Amino acid sequence: MSGSKLLSCPKCGSTDCRESRWRSHQEKTDNPGRHPYRCLTCAHRFVAARAGALASRRGLTLAAAVVVLIALSLVAGGTAWMLADDDGIHPLAANGPDGGAGIASGNETGPSVEAAQGGDLEAQYRLGRAALLNTARGKEATLEALGWLKRASEGGHTGAMILLGKLYRSGVGITQNYELAARWIAAAAEAGDPEGMVEYGRLHRSGIGMTQDAVMAYVWFNRAAAALNMEGVHERDSVAIKLTPEELKRAQALSLELEEALAGGTQADEQDAAASSLASGGN
Repeated sequence: MSGSKLLSCPKCGSTDCRESRWRSHQEKTDNPGRHPYRCLTCAHRFVAARAGALASRRGLTLAAAVVVLIALSLVAGGTAWMLADDDGIHPLAANGPDGGAGIASGNETGPSVEAAQGGDLEAQYRLGRAALLNTARGKEATLEALGWLKRASEGGHTGAMILLGKLYRSGVGITQNYELAARWIAAAAEAGDPEGMVEYGRLHRSGIGMTQDAVMAYVWFNRAAAALNMEGVHERDSVAIKLTPEELKRAQALSLELEEALAGGTQADEQDAAASSLASGGN
């Protein structure tokens, strides 16, 4: 790729790309002189040589981007970051003004309102996310999003629990409530969601919605790392260097105890479910 040529997505050809994060140290080592990017058109992630013209092109458009961001509402600005994954934004568009289903970019079909109303947890979650992205509807969209996310969370969707917890923690578009933030994020973490574990560790580290506790922060980051979450690895290691040898030893012991306790609870739930199934079958 020449220095005068704009970086383009190898999947769709779009030049609307932004820098992403390395997923691991190994990936970075295996790609010297290159950098990860995310296509904002199709969400494809790829690794390519740095394009010299890309940086200068972005410099020219930065002022225009700032003007657009200032024009957006506070609610839109406060919720958009919570809808991004670790290194890219999901290509889900917002609901229309009539409250209909959102449509994903490309040829993907958006979540079904009918499915969500019928109890589909994933559809409820996706509709909630889509409503948060609808900058034109403001507060109305936030209230709609809360409704869908609460339904999905109460049904056991951990992604909805995490997003709902982040909303309560930020207090943008809704009344800030650290207790509810901790409650929903804890539910996701205890259900085994690695992202929920990372967020719960952050709450312990910061003392948001609970007593500040670096040891318990390490415990939850450690569990996320064990589940192959790279953010968990980074956060665990950053906390570990601040613990005393005694605290670190206790944190690692607690990590094992918690893992065994939660695993035992899961097995008990599965046994109860099997027993109920046999009982109903016998009737």
